[in-house]
Amino acid sequence: MNSLTTSDAVREYTPGLTSRLPNVGTTIFTVMSALAAEKNAVNLGQGFPDFECDPALVNAVTDAMQRGLNQYPPMTGVPVLREAIATKIQNLYDRSYNPNTEITVTAGATQAIITIILAIVHPGDEVIVLEPCYDSYVPNIELAGGQVVRVPLTPGTFRPDFTKIAAAMTSSHASSVSA
Repeated sequence: MNSLTTSDAVREYTPGLTSRLPNVGTTIFTVMSALAAEKNAVNLGQGFPDFECDPALVNAVTDAMQRGLNQYPPMTGVPVLREAIATKIQNLYDRSYNPNTEITVTAGATQAIITIILAIVHPGDEVIVLEPCYDSYVPNIELAGGQVVRVPLTPGTFRPDFTKIAAAMTSSHASSVSA
């Protein structure tokens, strides 16, 4: 007869997990959201609207789902959305992009950043990061096996110092990505 309780069995048969990013702490967004909630302040750190969703949007989403538009989209995004993005970029910036080969829709900036970094940074690549930076750059580069090369922005103006960037570039940096 087995004397293990369910909790004991779960502990005994659950393998330990070792994070590939053990030094990633709480993100600035989590910190700022908690602080805003604690101080009853407006949270400008994340997209937390202080108003109800437009009923027309709720109705449009409901209608689309009832018509069967509730499946996973193609990995690059729904073609009509990519075409609309290409048209908007053309109208706003007079730049032409092919919606089938040059536009990818992601579930947000953070997913886009890690997707790009994992696609182009190889183990050992050095990647210049201008600091301060978005807090996902460094762990994403490390996850890809890249080496982070930190270059501070000019204090007070937060502009790139191209002399410092050039000084940070070595022959091994020549083909690196700049984030």
